[in-house]
Amino acid sequence: MATYEQSTTMTTSHSSGDGIGLDRLYIRSLKAILKIIEVVLDIIAFICAVWVYWVNIGGGWVQFVTMSAFITTLIFFFFHLFRIIYKLPGPWGLIELIYYVLYSVMLLIAGIVAAASAIHHSAIGATAFFTFAAFVVYCVDTYLLFRGWRFTSSTSRETTAATTTTTSQTTYETRTQY
Repeated sequence: MATYEQSTTMTTSHSSGDGIGLDRLYIRSLKAILKIIEVVLDIIAFICAVWVYWVNIGGGWVQFVTMSAFITTLIFFFFHLFRIIYKLPGPWGLIELIYYVLYSVMLLIAGIVAAASAIHHSAIGATAFFTFAAFVVYCVDTYLLFRGWRFTSSTSRETTAATTTTTSQTTYETRTQY
């Protein structure tokens, strides 16, 4: 007489993202590279803008725009780098898109103001150059954000479902002697 026993174990696990932590793949992405370039151009434009006192002819506006764009972009960079943005409630893809549209317009105005005042000092001309360069990079990033927001749901991070199925078969043979 033989007795056979078969057991099957199924384990299913679902995870929604990796949680808050360093996202090493984000550093190599185009979005991260654009944000790094934006931060560098913003700080260079700000340094050029504060080199000369020209607050009464628009320098204060240029300093405000470049520094606030620097801070906001740095915050968004760290939110993406540490996956914090995916844990916050709200449509952060749309919020980030609105910020980038506003900063693109404000950088364009700041670049025009700096270019109009460039006759007073060469540092103001350098400010205009770096502000326009930042404007171009912000426009590219805004376009990519718009395309991502338009074609995918950016209100929440796509959940990754991992299913693990383990099947084990155990056979017992029992012999009875008479």
